[in-house]
Amino acid sequence: MLLHYLKEEDAFACVMHLLRGSDYLQQSTVSVLASGRTLLALIKKHKSVVYHVLKKCAGIADDKDLVKLFMKWQNWIFEYLPLSHVVRVVDCFLFEGHKLLLRVGVALVYIWSKSKTRQDAAFLEKSPEERLAILSSQFIETFRTCPVSVQTLLDVAVGIRNLKGATVAKYQKAFEDIVREEEASKINGSDSATPVSPSKISGYVYAKPFRSCIIDSINANALMCSFPGRLQFDTPQLLFRTSSGGISFTNFWAKIEHAEQTLIIILTSKKDVFGAFCSAPWSERKYRHSKSRYFGTGESFVWRLDRNTNTPVVYQWVGQNSEHPDQCPQYFMTADDRSLIIGGGNGDAISIRDELCKGLTSYCSTFNSPALTDERDFTISELEVFSVQSSPA
Repeated sequence: MLLHYLKEEDAFACVMHLLRGSDYLQQSTVSVLASGRTLLALIKKHKSVVYHVLKKCAGIADDKDLVKLFMKWQNWIFEYLPLSHVVRVVDCFLFEGHKLLLRVGVALVYIWSKSKTRQDAAFLEKSPEERLAILSSQFIETFRTCPVSVQTLLDVAVGIRNLKGATVAKYQKAFEDIVREEEASKINGSDSATPVSPSKISGYVYAKPFRSCIIDSINANALMCSFPGRLQFDTPQLLFRTSSGGISFTNFWAKIEHAEQTLIIILTSKKDVFGAFCSAPWSERKYRHSKSRYFGTGESFVWRLDRNTNTPVVYQWVGQNSEHPDQCPQYFMTADDRSLIIGGGNGDAISIRDELCKGLTSYCSTFNSPALTDERDFTISELEVFSVQSSPA
């Protein structure tokens, strides 16, 4: 939508600004999955009649099944609504934040319940799965034509009484915890969830291990063994450490951006240790052709320190084990002056914004890596960056 009004680089800058924090855009698979449940809970609380109509049409008693309707609810706004409606909604969203989108989501379901598109007879003698499919089709048809003006839509949305930010946050946190438990049970019960080559590394390289205040020399050596062969002949050199360089991105970029490759090591306040090998200079974030895309190569990887074995577990790019690497996600690195992201696709493996003190981690399809810490949010106690140099020919 922004590209209708802005140049490509300006639109990208706006999106990056919206990503600085969680007030506007949800940035992990867990939060997105939980938001559908949050929306259903708000409908149940503030539009109870509509909620019961939904349950009757779907023929479902359990909200766990009904919530399937809401898994892609943001598409109702950004994909199906007429552009004139989306523009006004986004205008309000930029002022109000994510809660405004939830208000509009509740309003859209309310408008469906009052529209001619809703045909109760269509649900007769249908299975629950068929009923959900019919409901989804009716939703899309209603939202594409939107039988009310954008002003009426917004009036209905903002007219919902006592829909408080604290309530939304409470619902969202509770449902995120539920989603995490469900995803964890899937991983524990399914071999297919095993990451692509998360090999625990050991071996020898031709250079002394680097000195870190976070990991010992044995684990430093183990990480160096996972570098491409041409990078195993020189000891990585320390470029930056937050305990001495501070938490400002300005100083951070000044120290590290021209290194050909970098190794990042992070220690959190809860003693989690993880990081990434980044295969391209961070200065590429400044290049015009990089302002709207990721950069880096398939030599990049993310890693975490296993607490039980105290050894690194490395998650390589999924394309290394694919017969069609060109079709695999290639979201290796992206950054601007006040943020960096390593690993993308259905979530970010490592995301740090504003200052080098807090970040987020979640499942990432580029490396098929799980969240690198036990909790999605982490506080940085120490962060180190080492230059990884190619051996001269």
